[in-house]
Amino acid sequence: MDVFVPKNDSNSRATAVIALLLLGACVAPATCLAQEEEEHPDRSDQTLPSDQSTVTPMEGCAERIRPEATVLERVRRRLTVTTCASSAWLDSLFGDQFRYDQYRSTYGTISAGGLWSDYDGFDPRLRFRVRLQLPQWDDRITAFAGRVGEDDYISDTEGDFEALPTRQFGNLEDESVLVGLGYSNPTRTGNDFDLGVGVRVDLPLDPYARARYEIVREFGEHWVFTARETVFWQNSEGFGTTTRTYLDRALSDTLLLRWANLGKFTEETIGLEWYTQLTLFQSLNARTGLAWQWQTEGETDNEVQLTRHAARLILRRQLTPDWLYLELRGGVAWPRRKLSEDRDPSPEVGIALEMQFGNRPQ
Repeated sequence: MDVFVPKNDSNSRATAVIALLLLGACVAPATCLAQEEEEHPDRSDQTLPSDQSTVTPMEGCAERIRPEATVLERVRRRLTVTTCASSAWLDSLFGDQFRYDQYRSTYGTISAGGLWSDYDGFDPRLRFRVRLQLPQWDDRITAFAGRVGEDDYISDTEGDFEALPTRQFGNLEDESVLVGLGYSNPTRTGNDFDLGVGVRVDLPLDPYARARYEIVREFGEHWVFTARETVFWQNSEGFGTTTRTYLDRALSDTLLLRWANLGKFTEETIGLEWYTQLTLFQSLNARTGLAWQWQTEGETDNEVQLTRHAARLILRRQLTPDWLYLELRGGVAWPRRKLSEDRDPSPEVGIALEMQFGNRPQ
């Protein structure tokens, strides 16, 4: 039974290929994972031989798992080991000194959910992203693969919540599979420059590149200001630029107020796409948080320049096990994109589950 019907057949095929690679092409996950544990015994608490050429990447990245582990835990272990081994294999193209401690810093997420609104209808979401470490090449270079919102990722207009993205500039875009390389300093200094190049996995292939500069400044004990400028290019879309600013104010140990602003201009648009957003982040406890959010957005070249107001409440809950997250969303929007439309309220609800795997550096 289909649980997700993508709108682009070529993207669907590309997603299926990458998903099969990540999951090891297992039709019966429990059987396949048990076989993998027999073929690749755990070496996580053992000293690897000095001649690491005799150790396969799957063996070098193997991790211990409890005999009573659930199928979901075994799938997560499979993803962790496979992405670690992918880092080792890709990094071996640049040298012969395997660094499994660093390959285990490979990490990723998989999320599935849906967002419904009275104005836009139902949008199912299936996303994943993986970041691979390449220490023999350079500690500042990583490889990326993911199914993401193509325009949001390339133009750097993604929001604070990746599992269930917010509708911006009218709708949720179709998701695409992207692969690429990124350059960034692992130690953030407050004056940081990042680069990224890649390609959309589709025919014809669609390359992209982006450069980003970010400054972060603290004022007193409670204020943090962030400004980020991104210049990007995509073969099918041309050049563009995105400007983002954040002003954060810590109100207490459990409350953070954020004012975010964004403006995007591309060769495909005559004017500017923009939004301003006010979010109150509230920590209820160590595992649960709320985001109370108001957003106003517009497009200067649209026949109605003020296209949407929205108020929403987002709950994010860390489940058991602690690498599984639940995201719930409810709210109401007042969209109007055409002069012929009335600005009527449009309720929206959403739900998503996110699984994190690997060992993300702190």
